[in-house]
Amino acid sequence: MKKSIITFTAIITFCTLLYYAFGIFSSSVGWYGYQKWKYRGGTNTISESKQRKVFVKELNYKIVDSTNLKSFYFKPYIEKGFRYGYHSMEETRIDTYTKYPYNLSYERNKKDSIVLNIFSEDKKKLDSSDVVWGYLKQSYLKDTIRIKIEGMENQKGIIKVW
Repeated sequence: MKKSIITFTAIITFCTLLYYAFGIFSSSVGWYGYQKWKYRGGTNTISESKQRKVFVKELNYKIVDSTNLKSFYFKPYIEKGFRYGYHSMEETRIDTYTKYPYNLSYERNKKDSIVLNIFSEDKKKLDSSDVVWGYLKQSYLKDTIRIKIEGMENQKGIIKVW
């Protein structure tokens, strides 16, 4: 009888330790492993930007020299730069300790296989940028930015954003 109680207690203790060990391992590989709160985030839609309370303004644009752009949707906007919360992607922390507090973002349909790249000459017009994103010191564009449209099915064009 005493041996079965000790065995039962050992099994329960082992299962409890295993449960907590799995939780710690899962957290270190999952959310805490990726450390998403360290990196600057951006939204994909204006409604998401408004929901996070980072939306600044919508920008004007015009598509020129386009070919085969059926059902292409594009809408540029400026939003405040932000980072995710320490424990959740739903939490928003406005990025105030940066030289470039604003993002040049755009809403578009992701279902098409179209790539958008900022022209290398126009990246110099932004305060900072990478291949796709632009970062700004002020909440407006100083000059017109051109974005190249390239698609799989001979889809091409240029978007002028101001």
